[in-house]
Amino acid sequence: MNDIEPQPHRASSVYYAIGSAPEPARLRLSGLYAVHRKWCDVANSKDNHQAVTTLNWWHHELEACQSAKTSHPALRAMQSELWRPECAQALQHLLHGHMHWHHLNRVENLEQLQPTIDAIGGQLANIWLLMCGAEVPVSYTQSAGRALWWIDQLRHLGHNLSNERVWIPMQWLKECDVPAHILLKTDLPAEQRAQQLAPLVQKIISQANAECNEYHEQYALLDDDQTDPVRSWHVLMQLRMDLLRVIQAEPQELFKGLVSIAPLRKWWRVVRT
Repeated sequence: MNDIEPQPHRASSVYYAIGSAPEPARLRLSGLYAVHRKWCDVANSKDNHQAVTTLNWWHHELEACQSAKTSHPALRAMQSELWRPECAQALQHLLHGHMHWHHLNRVENLEQLQPTIDAIGGQLANIWLLMCGAEVPVSYTQSAGRALWWIDQLRHLGHNLSNERVWIPMQWLKECDVPAHILLKTDLPAEQRAQQLAPLVQKIISQANAECNEYHEQYALLDDDQTDPVRSWHVLMQLRMDLLRVIQAEPQELFKGLVSIAPLRKWWRVVRT
């Protein structure tokens, strides 16, 4: 596993979640995390030529997996799962979601954004659960991916917006009376940005909470024999929802740095989940 890069930071939420997975799945999940992180970074690149070239290279590399010709450590770690058509197809869908994200520069409403959310968050959850041997309804997987996506986007709100990519629906900006140019003024003092964007932040927090509530409802519908295989994902969701509570309590912190929770608090959450 040492040749798989990047690896989750020790004591991060993903680190704890992977550690909660069945032993045989941990290496595969580390590979999944690595490619997902790489694709996220590339998809957010401002260098369009490099991004498109790199994402296309990954597309061909995934095809090479079908004949065991890949040389990438992260994909080799997942090789045993990628022989399964449903897993290989889901990984392709995840890559296509990142490709779509790279070309996304304006969104009119939530309905227009939803397919990208499901292609990234939904397929990440789908592959994770497949690798853990979980057999769950699509409604659970979909709610899991949506909840994770919204919390992660909220967490990076103060840092990941640019003229090349305004993923927040224009309809929301109008409802919250937030001009796009104010949204992109990252050189303003953190306190001023927090004040100007407060209505929009609350809108996104409400959306994240709604997705988390839906996730809780779907989790409650699982049978007892389904909850054990999904435990590692549920650990990740519980940790992310703890993070959402921290953000909700002090939303202005979004503009001061990357909001996090203490490792000891994470460990305690894992023990109780």
